Amino acid sequence: MAQRTYTLNFMGDTMLGRLVDQIFPQHVHEPEEARIVKSMQNANGNLRDYGPKAPWGDVLPVLHGADLNLLNLETSVTTHPTKWPNKVFNYRMHPANISALQAARIHYVGLANNHTLDFSEPGLLETVQTVRKAGVAFAGAGETREEATRPAVLHLPAGDGSKSHEIHIWAAADHPQDWGRVPTFHFIDYSHRTRVRLKELLMRATSNTAALKIFSVHWGPNYSWQPAQEIQDLAHFLIDDCGIDIIHGHSSHHVQGVENYKGKLIIYGCGDFVDDYALTPGYRNDLSGVWRVIVREAPGDTGEGGLELKRLEMFPTKIDRFMAKKLDSREADFDWVRAKMRDLSAELGTVVNLESDSEACVTMDL
Repeated sequence: MAQRTYTLNFMGDTMLGRLVDQIFPQHVHEPEEARIVKSMQNANGNLRDYGPKAPWGDVLPVLHGADLNLLNLETSVTTHPTKWPNKVFNYRMHPANISALQAARIHYVGLANNHTLDFSEPGLLETVQTVRKAGVAFAGAGETREEATRPAVLHLPAGDGSKSHEIHIWAAADHPQDWGRVPTFHFIDYSHRTRVRLKELLMRATSNTAALKIFSVHWGPNYSWQPAQEIQDLAHFLIDDCGIDIIHGHSSHHVQGVENYKGKLIIYGCGDFVDDYALTPGYRNDLSGVWRVIVREAPGDTGEGGLELKRLEMFPTKIDRFMAKKLDSREADFDWVRAKMRDLSAELGTVVNLESDSEACVTMDL
Protein backbone atom coordinates (compact mmCIF):
# COMPACT_ATOMS: atom_id res chain seq x y z
CA MET A 1 0.00 0.00 0.00
CA ALA A 2 1.31 3.45 -0.93
CA GLN A 3 2.30 5.75 1.90
CA ARG A 4 -0.33 8.46 2.35
CA THR A 5 0.73 12.06 2.80
CA TYR A 6 -1.05 14.84 4.69
CA THR A 7 -0.68 18.61 4.87
CA LEU A 8 -0.76 20.74 8.01
CA ASN A 9 -0.97 24.53 7.71
CA PHE A 10 0.48 26.57 10.57
CA MET A 11 -0.27 30.28 10.97
CA GLY A 12 0.95 32.76 13.54
CA ASP A 13 -0.84 35.45 15.53
CA THR A 14 -4.42 35.81 14.34
CA MET A 15 -6.06 38.74 16.10
CA LEU A 16 -9.74 39.03 15.19
CA GLY A 17 -10.58 41.48 17.99
CA ARG A 18 -10.57 45.26 18.36
CA LEU A 19 -10.97 46.94 14.93
CA VAL A 20 -11.32 43.61 13.12
CA ASP A 21 -14.21 42.68 15.39
CA GLN A 22 -15.88 46.05 14.80
CA ILE A 23 -15.99 45.46 11.04
CA PHE A 24 -18.14 42.36 11.48
CA PRO A 25 -21.92 43.03 11.50
CA GLN A 26 -22.11 41.86 15.12
CA HIS A 27 -19.42 43.07 17.50
CA VAL A 28 -18.67 43.98 21.09
CA HIS A 29 -19.65 47.42 22.37
CA GLU A 30 -16.59 49.64 21.95
CA PRO A 31 -17.76 53.11 20.78
CA GLU A 32 -14.30 54.56 20.06
CA GLU A 33 -13.25 51.54 18.00
CA ALA A 34 -16.60 51.63 16.18
CA ARG A 35 -16.02 55.30 15.29
CA ILE A 36 -12.62 54.51 13.78
CA VAL A 37 -14.02 51.62 11.75
CA LYS A 38 -16.94 53.70 10.48
CA SER A 39 -14.50 56.28 9.17
CA MET A 40 -12.45 53.59 7.45
CA GLN A 41 -15.55 52.04 5.87
CA ASN A 42 -16.60 55.42 4.49
CA ALA A 43 -13.21 55.71 2.82
CA ASN A 44 -13.05 52.10 1.63
CA GLY A 45 -16.21 50.46 0.37
CA ASN A 46 -14.65 46.98 0.45
CA LEU A 47 -14.81 47.05 4.23
CA ARG A 48 -18.59 47.46 4.29
CA ASP A 49 -19.20 43.80 3.51
CA TYR A 50 -16.92 41.96 5.92
CA GLY A 51 -18.22 38.49 6.72
CA PRO A 52 -16.76 35.31 8.23
CA LYS A 53 -14.66 34.54 5.13
CA ALA A 54 -13.26 38.06 4.80
CA PRO A 55 -10.24 37.85 7.17
CA TRP A 56 -8.75 35.02 5.13
CA GLY A 57 -8.88 36.84 1.79
CA ASP A 58 -7.52 34.90 -1.16
CA VAL A 59 -5.67 32.53 1.20
CA LEU A 60 -8.94 30.70 1.85
CA PRO A 61 -8.37 28.04 -0.88
CA VAL A 62 -4.96 27.25 0.66
CA LEU A 63 -6.66 26.64 4.00
CA HIS A 64 -9.50 24.62 2.51
CA GLY A 65 -6.98 22.45 0.69
CA ALA A 66 -5.17 21.32 3.84
CA ASP A 67 -5.84 18.34 6.06
CA LEU A 68 -5.37 20.41 9.23
CA ASN A 69 -5.19 24.18 9.90
CA LEU A 70 -3.59 25.39 13.13
CA LEU A 71 -3.10 28.95 14.43
CA ASN A 72 -2.57 31.10 17.49
CA LEU A 73 -5.79 32.95 18.37
CA GLU A 74 -4.45 36.26 19.66
CA THR A 75 -7.57 37.61 21.36
CA SER A 76 -10.19 36.83 23.94
CA VAL A 77 -13.63 35.85 22.66
CA THR A 78 -16.03 37.42 25.11
CA THR A 79 -18.52 40.14 25.95
CA HIS A 80 -17.24 40.31 29.52
CA PRO A 81 -16.47 44.01 30.18
CA THR A 82 -13.77 43.91 32.88
CA LYS A 83 -10.26 44.36 31.54
CA TRP A 84 -7.17 42.83 33.05
CA PRO A 85 -5.67 45.81 34.90
CA ASN A 86 -2.63 47.78 33.81
CA LYS A 87 -2.37 46.32 30.32
CA VAL A 88 -1.66 48.62 27.39
CA PHE A 89 -3.73 46.61 24.91
CA ASN A 90 -6.83 44.56 25.72
CA TYR A 91 -8.34 42.63 22.80
CA ARG A 92 -11.67 40.87 22.50
CA MET A 93 -13.96 39.71 19.74
CA HIS A 94 -17.66 38.96 19.91
CA PRO A 95 -18.42 35.25 20.38
CA ALA A 96 -20.66 35.36 17.29
CA ASN A 97 -17.58 35.99 15.15
CA ILE A 98 -16.08 32.62 16.01
CA SER A 99 -17.82 31.67 12.75
CA ALA A 100 -14.76 33.11 10.99
CA LEU A 101 -12.72 30.15 12.26
CA GLN A 102 -15.35 27.76 10.98
CA ALA A 103 -15.42 29.47 7.57
CA ALA A 104 -11.67 28.91 7.21
CA ARG A 105 -11.91 25.31 8.47
CA ILE A 106 -9.56 26.00 11.36
CA HIS A 107 -9.14 22.75 13.27
CA TYR A 108 -7.06 24.01 16.19
CA VAL A 109 -6.30 27.28 18.00
CA GLY A 110 -3.71 28.00 20.66
CA LEU A 111 -5.11 29.92 23.62
CA ALA A 112 -1.85 30.40 25.51
CA ASN A 113 -0.77 33.92 24.57
CA ASN A 114 -0.72 37.40 26.06
CA HIS A 115 -4.28 38.38 25.06
CA THR A 116 -6.71 35.57 25.91
CA LEU A 117 -6.89 36.85 29.50
CA ASP A 118 -7.27 40.49 28.45
CA PHE A 119 -10.79 40.57 29.90
CA SER A 120 -9.92 38.72 33.08
CA GLU A 121 -10.68 35.17 34.09
CA PRO A 122 -14.41 35.33 33.23
CA GLY A 123 -13.40 36.45 29.74
CA LEU A 124 -11.00 33.53 29.40
CA LEU A 125 -13.70 31.14 30.53
CA GLU A 126 -16.11 32.45 27.89
CA THR A 127 -13.34 32.20 25.31
CA VAL A 128 -12.78 28.53 26.12
CA GLN A 129 -16.48 27.75 26.10
CA THR A 130 -17.06 29.58 22.82
CA VAL A 131 -14.21 27.84 21.01
CA ARG A 132 -15.36 24.47 22.34
CA LYS A 133 -18.95 25.07 21.25
CA ALA A 134 -17.70 25.98 17.75
CA GLY A 135 -16.11 22.55 17.44
CA VAL A 136 -12.55 23.88 17.26
CA ALA A 137 -9.86 22.04 19.22
CA PHE A 138 -7.70 24.12 21.56
CA ALA A 139 -4.88 23.94 24.07
CA GLY A 140 -3.08 26.27 26.46
CA ALA A 141 -6.14 27.32 28.49
CA GLY A 142 -9.20 25.60 29.85
CA GLU A 143 -11.91 25.43 32.44
CA THR A 144 -9.54 23.54 34.75
CA ARG A 145 -5.77 23.33 35.23
CA GLU A 146 -5.80 19.82 33.80
CA GLU A 147 -7.54 20.98 30.64
CA ALA A 148 -5.19 23.94 30.22
CA THR A 149 -2.10 21.72 30.22
CA ARG A 150 -3.34 18.68 28.33
CA PRO A 151 -2.98 18.33 24.57
CA ALA A 152 -5.61 18.89 21.96
CA VAL A 153 -6.10 15.64 20.07
CA LEU A 154 -6.70 15.73 16.32
CA HIS A 155 -6.75 13.00 13.71
CA LEU A 156 -5.42 12.42 10.23
CA PRO A 157 -7.50 11.95 8.20
CA ALA A 158 -9.41 14.73 10.00
CA GLY A 159 -12.55 13.64 11.78
CA ASP A 160 -11.79 9.96 11.42
CA GLY A 161 -11.11 8.40 14.79
CA SER A 162 -11.43 4.77 13.72
CA LYS A 163 -8.33 4.07 11.64
CA SER A 164 -6.42 7.30 11.88
CA HIS A 165 -3.25 8.90 13.17
CA GLU A 166 -3.51 10.82 16.45
CA ILE A 167 -1.97 14.28 16.53
CA HIS A 168 -1.31 15.74 20.00
CA ILE A 169 -0.82 19.50 20.38
CA TRP A 170 0.18 21.30 23.58
CA ALA A 171 0.30 25.07 24.00
CA ALA A 172 2.02 27.40 26.47
CA ALA A 173 3.23 31.01 26.83
CA ASP A 174 6.17 32.62 28.62
CA HIS A 175 4.40 35.94 29.23
CA PRO A 176 2.78 37.88 30.83
CA GLN A 177 4.46 36.71 34.00
CA ASP A 178 1.57 37.67 36.29
CA TRP A 179 -0.70 35.30 34.37
CA GLY A 180 1.36 32.46 35.80
CA ARG A 181 -0.84 32.60 38.88
CA VAL A 182 -3.99 31.83 36.85
CA PRO A 183 -4.43 28.04 37.07
CA THR A 184 -6.48 27.80 33.87
CA PHE A 185 -3.70 29.36 31.75
CA HIS A 186 -0.59 27.39 30.77
CA PHE A 187 2.39 29.56 31.68
CA ILE A 188 6.00 28.42 31.35
CA ASP A 189 9.43 29.85 32.06
CA TYR A 190 12.94 28.59 31.31
CA SER A 191 13.76 27.11 34.68
CA HIS A 192 14.85 23.56 35.44
CA ARG A 193 11.62 23.10 37.36
CA THR A 194 9.57 23.90 34.24
CA ARG A 195 11.62 21.45 32.17
CA VAL A 196 10.92 18.68 34.66
CA ARG A 197 7.20 19.47 34.56
CA LEU A 198 7.09 19.65 30.77
CA LYS A 199 8.87 16.34 30.37
CA GLU A 200 6.41 14.65 32.71
CA LEU A 201 3.51 16.27 30.88
CA LEU A 202 4.63 15.53 27.33
CA MET A 203 5.90 12.01 27.96
CA ARG A 204 2.79 10.63 29.62
CA ALA A 205 1.77 7.18 28.43
CA THR A 206 -1.40 8.60 26.85
CA SER A 207 0.72 10.60 24.40
CA ASN A 208 3.49 8.12 23.70
CA THR A 209 1.40 6.51 20.97
CA ALA A 210 0.69 9.79 19.18
CA ALA A 211 1.78 9.74 15.54
CA LEU A 212 2.84 13.38 15.76
CA LYS A 213 3.57 15.60 18.76
CA ILE A 214 3.39 19.38 18.35
CA PHE A 215 4.23 22.12 20.85
CA SER A 216 2.72 25.55 20.12
CA VAL A 217 4.43 28.26 22.13
CA HIS A 218 4.06 32.03 22.51
CA TRP A 219 7.57 33.05 23.48
CA GLY A 220 10.07 35.84 23.44
CA PRO A 221 9.76 39.61 23.05
CA ASN A 222 8.23 41.55 20.19
CA TYR A 223 10.55 42.61 17.37
CA SER A 224 13.65 40.50 17.78
CA TRP A 225 15.00 38.81 14.68
CA GLN A 226 16.67 35.91 16.43
CA PRO A 227 15.32 33.84 19.33
CA ALA A 228 17.24 34.14 22.58
CA GLN A 229 19.55 31.30 23.53
CA GLU A 230 17.18 30.18 26.28
CA ILE A 231 14.44 29.81 23.66
CA GLN A 232 16.67 27.76 21.37
CA ASP A 233 17.77 25.60 24.29
CA LEU A 234 14.17 24.94 25.31
CA ALA A 235 13.25 24.06 21.71
CA HIS A 236 16.06 21.50 21.56
CA PHE A 237 15.03 20.11 24.96
CA LEU A 238 11.44 19.65 23.78
CA ILE A 239 12.70 17.58 20.85
CA ASP A 240 15.51 15.68 22.60
CA ASP A 241 13.79 14.90 25.90
CA CYS A 242 10.06 15.22 25.23
CA GLY A 243 9.63 13.66 21.80
CA ILE A 244 8.23 16.77 20.10
CA ASP A 245 8.21 16.65 16.28
CA ILE A 246 7.14 20.22 15.40
CA ILE A 247 7.51 23.42 17.41
CA HIS A 248 5.00 26.08 16.34
CA GLY A 249 6.45 29.34 17.66
CA HIS A 250 4.87 32.79 17.62
CA SER A 251 4.87 36.15 19.45
CA SER A 252 7.59 38.21 17.72
CA HIS A 253 5.05 39.88 15.33
CA HIS A 254 7.32 39.15 12.37
CA VAL A 255 8.87 36.11 10.77
CA GLN A 256 11.84 34.44 12.39
CA GLY A 257 14.03 31.69 11.01
CA VAL A 258 13.35 27.98 10.93
CA GLU A 259 15.63 25.23 12.17
CA ASN A 260 15.93 21.66 10.97
CA TYR A 261 17.03 20.05 14.22
CA LYS A 262 17.75 16.32 13.96
CA GLY A 263 15.05 15.96 11.31
CA LYS A 264 12.46 17.78 13.45
CA LEU A 265 11.06 21.23 12.67
CA ILE A 266 11.33 24.39 14.74
CA ILE A 267 9.43 27.43 13.45
CA TYR A 268 10.65 30.05 15.90
CA GLY A 269 8.27 32.81 14.80
CA CYS A 270 5.40 32.49 12.33
CA GLY A 271 4.65 36.22 12.27
CA ASP A 272 1.27 37.98 12.28
CA PHE A 273 -1.34 36.44 9.99
CA VAL A 274 -4.39 38.72 10.46
CA ASP A 275 -4.65 41.77 12.73
CA ASP A 276 -5.20 45.54 12.90
CA TYR A 277 -1.73 46.47 14.17
CA ALA A 278 0.22 49.53 13.16
CA LEU A 279 3.06 48.80 10.75
CA THR A 280 6.58 48.68 12.13
CA PRO A 281 8.45 49.27 8.85
CA GLY A 282 11.85 47.76 9.63
CA TYR A 283 10.32 44.50 10.81
CA ARG A 284 7.48 44.34 8.27
CA ASN A 285 4.98 42.90 10.74
CA ASP A 286 2.43 42.95 7.91
CA LEU A 287 4.26 40.08 6.19
CA SER A 288 4.12 36.45 7.28
CA GLY A 289 2.77 33.33 5.67
CA VAL A 290 1.15 29.93 5.73
CA TRP A 291 3.70 27.39 6.90
CA ARG A 292 2.69 24.12 5.26
CA VAL A 293 4.21 20.95 6.69
CA ILE A 294 3.85 17.78 4.64
CA VAL A 295 3.95 14.53 6.59
CA ARG A 296 3.76 10.96 5.38
CA GLU A 297 3.05 7.60 6.89
CA ALA A 298 6.10 5.78 8.15
CA PRO A 299 7.25 2.77 6.09
CA GLY A 300 5.27 -0.31 6.97
CA ASP A 301 2.59 1.70 8.75
CA THR A 302 -0.84 0.07 8.87
CA GLY A 303 -2.89 3.24 9.31
CA GLU A 304 -2.62 3.78 13.06
CA GLY A 305 1.10 4.23 13.54
CA GLY A 306 3.68 6.92 13.07
CA LEU A 307 4.08 9.84 10.71
CA GLU A 308 7.30 11.27 9.32
CA LEU A 309 8.06 14.89 8.53
CA LYS A 310 8.71 15.20 4.82
CA ARG A 311 8.83 18.86 3.79
CA LEU A 312 8.18 22.47 4.80
CA GLU A 313 6.73 24.95 2.33
CA MET A 314 6.25 28.60 3.29
CA PHE A 315 3.61 30.57 1.35
CA PRO A 316 4.16 34.29 2.04
CA THR A 317 1.20 36.52 2.84
CA LYS A 318 0.51 40.16 3.60
CA ILE A 319 -2.09 41.79 5.83
CA ASP A 320 -4.06 44.19 3.66
CA ARG A 321 -6.98 46.05 5.26
CA PHE A 322 -7.64 43.37 7.88
CA MET A 323 -7.38 40.54 5.33
CA ALA A 324 -4.70 38.00 4.49
CA LYS A 325 -3.43 38.26 0.94
CA LYS A 326 -1.19 35.81 -0.91
CA LEU A 327 1.97 37.30 -2.32
CA ASP A 328 2.88 36.70 -5.95
CA SER A 329 6.43 35.67 -6.82
CA ARG A 330 6.77 38.83 -8.93
CA GLU A 331 6.13 41.14 -5.95
CA ALA A 332 8.94 42.84 -4.07
CA ASP A 333 7.42 41.73 -0.74
CA PHE A 334 7.72 38.09 -1.88
CA ASP A 335 11.44 38.62 -2.42
CA TRP A 336 11.74 40.36 0.96
CA VAL A 337 10.23 37.41 2.84
CA ARG A 338 12.31 34.91 0.88
CA ALA A 339 15.58 36.72 1.56
CA LYS A 340 14.74 37.24 5.22
CA MET A 341 13.90 33.56 5.71
CA ARG A 342 17.13 32.55 3.97
CA ASP A 343 19.29 34.78 6.15
CA LEU A 344 17.57 34.15 9.49
CA SER A 345 17.52 30.39 8.99
CA ALA A 346 21.18 30.36 7.94
CA GLU A 347 22.06 32.04 11.23
CA LEU A 348 20.41 29.06 12.92
CA GLY A 349 22.50 26.64 10.89
CA THR A 350 19.71 25.70 8.49
CA VAL A 351 19.74 26.05 4.71
CA VAL A 352 16.38 26.56 3.02
CA ASN A 353 15.66 26.25 -0.68
CA LEU A 354 14.76 29.51 -2.42
CA GLU A 355 11.83 29.29 -4.83
CA SER A 356 10.98 31.82 -7.52
CA ASP A 357 8.47 30.11 -9.80
CA SER A 358 5.97 28.77 -7.28
CA GLU A 359 3.58 30.08 -4.63
CA ALA A 360 6.02 29.04 -1.92
CA CYS A 361 9.02 31.33 -1.38
CA VAL A 362 11.11 28.87 0.62
CA THR A 363 11.02 25.11 1.05
CA MET A 364 12.98 22.66 3.16
CA ASP A 365 13.18 18.89 3.08
CA LEU A 366 13.03 17.25 6.49
